[in-house]
Amino acid sequence: MRKMIASVLAFLLFLLSGVTTAFAAENTEETPSGIAYTELGKEIDGYIDVRKDTTSSVSIAYFNETENIASVIYGKANAAENIKANEETVYEWGSISKVLVWTSVMQLYEQGKIDLDEDVRSYLPDGFLSNLSYDEPVTMTHLMNHTAGFQETTWDVEVLDKKDIISLRDALLATAPPQIYKVGTTVSYSNWGAALAAYIVECVSGMDYAEYVQQNIFEPLGMNQTSILPDCSDNEWVESRRDLTNAYYNVQGEYEDYGACRRYILLYPAGAATGTMSDLVRFAKAFLADSRDCPLFTKADTLDKMLSPTLYYDGTDTPRICHGLFSQEYGVRLIGHAGNTTGFSANLVLDRENRTGLVVMTNEVGETTYNYGLVSLIFGDCRAETGFTNDDLSGIYCNSRANYSKSFMKLYSMISGLLPVTKGETEESYQAAMVGSITQISENACIMDDGNGLKTYLHIKRDSNGNVAALQHMTGMDFQKENTAVFVIKIIFFFLFVLSSFWTLLMFIVHGITLHKHRRTEIWSKKLYQLLAELFMVLASIMIYWLILPPLMGGSFTKIQVVIKCVLIILCTLMEVVMLLIGWFGVKNTENIKNNLRQKIGFTVTKASGIILIANVLYWHFYQFWGC
Repeated sequence: MRKMIASVLAFLLFLLSGVTTAFAAENTEETPSGIAYTELGKEIDGYIDVRKDTTSSVSIAYFNETENIASVIYGKANAAENIKANEETVYEWGSISKVLVWTSVMQLYEQGKIDLDEDVRSYLPDGFLSNLSYDEPVTMTHLMNHTAGFQETTWDVEVLDKKDIISLRDALLATAPPQIYKVGTTVSYSNWGAALAAYIVECVSGMDYAEYVQQNIFEPLGMNQTSILPDCSDNEWVESRRDLTNAYYNVQGEYEDYGACRRYILLYPAGAATGTMSDLVRFAKAFLADSRDCPLFTKADTLDKMLSPTLYYDGTDTPRICHGLFSQEYGVRLIGHAGNTTGFSANLVLDRENRTGLVVMTNEVGETTYNYGLVSLIFGDCRAETGFTNDDLSGIYCNSRANYSKSFMKLYSMISGLLPVTKGETEESYQAAMVGSITQISENACIMDDGNGLKTYLHIKRDSNGNVAALQHMTGMDFQKENTAVFVIKIIFFFLFVLSSFWTLLMFIVHGITLHKHRRTEIWSKKLYQLLAELFMVLASIMIYWLILPPLMGGSFTKIQVVIKCVLIILCTLMEVVMLLIGWFGVKNTENIKNNLRQKIGFTVTKASGIILIANVLYWHFYQFWGC
């Protein structure tokens, strides 16, 4: 009997030993950066603890296709009301919403209703795309790759009042930007292009886009805590929760509470989804599933196709974009999409090789510490190579997305998208003004590090002579290298206008006060001409500053305001032309002026200032209210 009991106990111990071993084996799993799954929660807590003074709230989940490996929610959704973030806190997705567009497109592709390489005009109402500049057809693949050539839309795509929300069709027509790049040549991230793809989903499916997403994505995945419409009106629960979350700016000692920060995105498919972290995780897990089991598609190969590359970095086999999702080079190759709104930031990344993913959601604008720093923490950084020759990366680069070559915002191409790069302390390191450091890590790649968690992979694009032509960003834009001499000339050209406009204002005041002294002299007509010329220069300058400064101060454009300002600039510039013609041909020089060097210089400066004004108006398109 004792032998039998001993045998049974031995057998049970063997089974228990087996169970313990299996459990231990499961717990030896680790992230690509080498953090054991059992320690990941503590690592994230420690990461937050170091940064808690500059953290409003953050929701984090690291998961595989079936379960959450680590999940952390920290901070306050609303500090003023002392509302802690929890599982029911809703965040805005920002541009992650575009993944819903691309998923919808792939569903219709699967059904044979959309050909990814067909001219998109075949799916749109006749004449809908009136903003094309090139003959080459724009395809759905171009929209997914952000290579359709569209300039970033000039007009404000957000409104503050629900009553101002308009249909997706009307929003697209009202904000249509010009096509400034030849199709397929330049990656330039386009919210308008993504919203156009969503409108094609409407046209092809015969359903409102929001209704389509609800029925074909949210319902199959059980995402009942997410809305897609700009005012969250398609989900009452989300709408009731949204105002409980405030938005914040909270970076390196600078803090501002934006309140509920409700802004309604007219091009809503490109960035208006709002929901809980758990719902975004549900969506992300669908892309980690086996292709045959993906609940979003009916055919086994559709998911694989969606996650396959549609664009590579120039001259390489390194994927750049996969049907609208961005390929990202870290310790392992990831795929995903980040998002920002006026008050929220989020990121979704997938490691298909290891079948894991990460979701980060914050109520902070432009947040990078968690959205990108955690990506490096969990997946590791892109590995540096050795034995290559370093390039000279120094120079001035301009962002392809910030190129406003066909509108009154042309000057912004020289301001908002500027990336000056100078040599650093070592051969392979450089400094990018107001961005951080750039370090070359291989023959064709470098890493841009903002020092606050954001480490961006940049591919080095070369011209036919082997010189650096552009730095291709992993999130849908190219930093194109400018000719430094030409760039400096452009800046000097505009700077001369700034100097002459302030000088002219000063002279206008002085001459206005002193004009009466010349009332009965032979130079009266000349002085009157000078005063009128200065008047129209001052008025035109005021209109130009009024046109270009509001966006720099955080304002926005409305069409009626722009039209009024541009028309006034045109009128004042035309009158300045008239004054210059009068000055040259209509008013004769007197002996008094010929013999007075100061007077001659004054009239010459007035004429030169008028010419500088006219030249700047023409070059920078300050008159062009119709090409935006």
